[in-house]
Amino acid sequence: MTRKITDHRSLALTRRAFAAGAAATTALAWSPLRAQEKFPSKTIEVVTHAGVGGGTDITARMMMVHAPGVFKTELAVVNKVGGSGGAALAYANSRPRDGYTIMLITQTHLLTMIQGKAPVKYAEIVALARATDDPQVLMAGKNSPYKTAKDFLEAGKKKSMKYGATQLGGVDHLAVLGFAKKAGQEKPTVVPFRGGGDIVINVVGGNVDVGILNYAEADSQIKSGDVRPLLVLAPKRLGPLPDVPCSKDLGLDASYSTVRGFVTLKGVPEENLKALEEGLVKAMKGKMYASYIESSGQSPDSVVGRKEWQAQLDAFYNEGAEALKSIGLLK
Repeated sequence: MTRKITDHRSLALTRRAFAAGAAATTALAWSPLRAQEKFPSKTIEVVTHAGVGGGTDITARMMMVHAPGVFKTELAVVNKVGGSGGAALAYANSRPRDGYTIMLITQTHLLTMIQGKAPVKYAEIVALARATDDPQVLMAGKNSPYKTAKDFLEAGKKKSMKYGATQLGGVDHLAVLGFAKKAGQEKPTVVPFRGGGDIVINVVGGNVDVGILNYAEADSQIKSGDVRPLLVLAPKRLGPLPDVPCSKDLGLDASYSTVRGFVTLKGVPEENLKALEEGLVKAMKGKMYASYIESSGQSPDSVVGRKEWQAQLDAFYNEGAEALKSIGLLK
């Protein structure tokens, strides 16, 4: 009898010990130590407002050539087209603010926010790293009377010049207004077209005095001699156009580019922001990305970190608001 009692007690003790051990293991599995896994530990979504094959989409995918090796995790592009960046912003706003959702934005997103057409305010945007800085170039047709930038600048002080650009109230329109003002020209006439291809056609045909374009948009026409680049709107000359002056060469503080860069929304932990910044910059310093920047005629200084990118975004936001007010698109 004594033997049986002892066996039952031993069995009970063994069960209690097992239960306690299992509970301890469960507690350890869900402890704060597990919750604090090193960032990133799962797929990072890269949200763009462009469709597959668009300029912003291509930039995102070129960054992602080296990024998985840098971050030690996968990245996935999420294309949310529509609303001049509004759809992409709405999607990002619906995701947890933990660093696993980042966006590749352009100035268009900021213009959408300035006009109150976005689901988030500009104050919620946190810069991570700039990806491209694609200087805009003033270009004339081969039969244009304006053979040099100085010819064009002087003529613009006496009459309103016709600039071919994309949509009214867009990035090109604001660049034209800003440049003309800084150059002391008469108020310009902005002629809107659907895109760079249409601008090039009208520059070649002489239907506008100049077009405001990125180098890659007129690459073949420049090489054929049908289009003559007059002025690079940047503080440095452009690699593919070594003989074309930049704004600084003519004493102008006029810098206008098509820029793309990575951002996230306020609320992401600081340590995650730092990891994203460092990882993105490192990925875009890789050979494939550098080759992409060079071959597309963009600035070799395109890639910068949070501080410089945030300052550029702030400046454009403020200037954009003033410009939209000046043309009656913002009260």
